[in-house]
This record gives sequence, C-alpha cells and structure tokens, in this order.
Amino acid sequence: MNDSASTQSSTMKAAVLHQIGHPFIIEHVPRPTIEPHEVLIETRTCGICRTDIHMQDGIAYVPDLPHIPGHEPAGVVARIGANVTNLAVGDRVVPHLFITEGDELIADPRHAPSATVKSIIGASLPGGFAEFFKAPAANLLKLPGNIPFEHAGLVSCAVITAVHACHRSRAAAGETAIVIGIGGIGIVEIQILKARGCRVIAIGLTPEDLDLATGAGADLAVTAQQPDDVSSFTAHAGADLAFDFVGIAATMHTCIDALRIRGRLIIVGEEDESPPINTIQLAQRELEIIGSRNGGIDDAREAIQLMADGVVIPRIDRVMPLDQFNQAMDHVRSGNAKGRVVIRVADD
Repeated sequence: MNDSASTQSSTMKAAVLHQIGHPFIIEHVPRPTIEPHEVLIETRTCGICRTDIHMQDGIAYVPDLPHIPGHEPAGVVARIGANVTNLAVGDRVVPHLFITEGDELIADPRHAPSATVKSIIGASLPGGFAEFFKAPAANLLKLPGNIPFEHAGLVSCAVITAVHACHRSRAAAGETAIVIGIGGIGIVEIQILKARGCRVIAIGLTPEDLDLATGAGADLAVTAQQPDDVSSFTAHAGADLAFDFVGIAATMHTCIDALRIRGRLIIVGEEDESPPINTIQLAQRELEIIGSRNGGIDDAREAIQLMADGVVIPRIDRVMPLDQFNQAMDHVRSGNAKGRVVIRVADD
C-alpha cells in the first residue's frame, strides 16, 4: 500500500450517532482499514443533506448504530489498496455512493443502482463526517482543480441528484418546468434546466427563496399562494413538467394542479408521507409521476463536468467546522439554510 504521512495514527475524529433522536457525539474512533480494492480518503469537506436529518430521526435510512453519516464528502487520496491502479496518493476525489453487486456501475451507468445495491457510503457505511472515509476505487472520481472542496462534495448527492432528475424528466429545450423547493438541489436544478433551454418557474416559501431562484436563472419566481401567476406564465396551458424537491402532500398537489395535460411530475424530495392522489386527475389528464433517486456514475461524471464548466455553481449557505456539527444540523433542520451547509473537516 502507498501512504501519506498523515495516515499514521490509528484513530480519527468523527461525528457519531449513538442513539436515534439524540445529538451526535464528536469523538475519536478507529480509522478505517482498507481492502486491496479500496482507497482511504482524507476528508476535506462534507455537505449536510436532509437525509442526514432523516437518519438522526430514524426515518427512511436507519443505519446500524453507532454510525458516522456523511454522503457528500470530498477529499484527498491518503492510501491505496494493493490492487488499485487508477488512483494515486494526493489525487482529489469524490465518491459515487452506491456500492453494488456485480458490474452495475458499468452495465447501467446512467441509473441509480437499485436491485443490486449492497451498501451506501454515509447511509449504511461510515461516511464523510470524519477525518477519513474509505471507498472502492471503482466508485471514486477525480476532481478537476478548478472545483473547490466546498462545492466538490455536493457532486455525490445534490448535483448528481439534479442531473439524474433532469434525465428522468426527459426535459427538452422550449419546455416549461416548475421547480418547487428552493434549497441546495432545487437551485442546481434551475441552473441545469436553463442550460438545457427550458423556461423555469420556481416556487418557494420566502422572498429570499425567490431572490435565490431568480439569481439561479428562474424566469418566474413565486410562492405557492400565487397560482394565477403560474397559470398566466404558461398562457393557462400548464407547465410541461414539475420537480418536487420537498416531497409532501401539499407540494405534490401544487405541482399536479399546475401541470398541463400529459405533464410529468418528478418526485425527488423524500418524506414519511402517503399523500392522497386524485386518480381522476391522473387518468383524465394522463399525468405521469416519476420517482428519481440520486444518480448513476455517468450522472456523477456529468455533474463534475457541469461544475468544472461553470454551468452549475452550488449555493453554499455556510461552512462550519466538524466540532460544530450539531449546530450545523440544527441550522439545516430549522429550514433557514438557503443552500447547502458544508462541514469543513480539514484545510486544503
């Protein structure tokens, strides 16, 4: 194995969840050991996602405890396994999160793994809210030097999710798209849709949301209490597609009401709800409901390229140190974060 000088200690600092519904404990834990096909990465940054809140609450993803979350990490290769040939110590990298059985990453690189997924970095495996994390070499992607680490970790969730959702939606130039939920992923989706040639209607909660959406390129930014503005913008025909990044009954209904006949609703936000669906609307208007989850490794490559080209510039609300992880989580939970909150684990 090849080592960097910083990997000699056997422990590392990490944010560890010991009990569902309780704060994380910042403590020293054993450093990961790697297999011949794996790589040890020294973490630089890791973004906080709503899924991290869900894990703390015991919703959707319930890991074995104790658990180190963090599925938007970026860092520098610190050690490579004996069989690794595509990476070297010092490479800047981000992971594709899904570890699969067989060759699904190669055989189906545009889709989020499902049937063959074995584990997920940061969800079922230890993640990036720690000084080091590990990943199979096949799951790691090199970062261009012009992508800062504060943005880079978002490739693994926020940006890849927006890229994959755009592909799932079949969005085409000239179509009108609604984006509801002006957070870290919603802002990225607006940027991607505009680059694709779509007209974008953003629906948010606050004046600040609307300013952020307009700054990201939205053609119209309104609240859900302004349905007439949406209708007028589409000449009363309705939008071609709608992306729901919130995932509750109210936002789903807002989207469905604003869609045209044969419109497409893309559900990305995940909440523990079972919203009632008006099957008369679905059938008579021939609406489509499309689920979208994270993305495939080709989506990750595209996400990196979009960021390197300046098409996607993620919105960062704030960067906080690992020692303030619980305060950062509270800020995300409050709903006041306008963009991603990023944990800086170590300096460049």
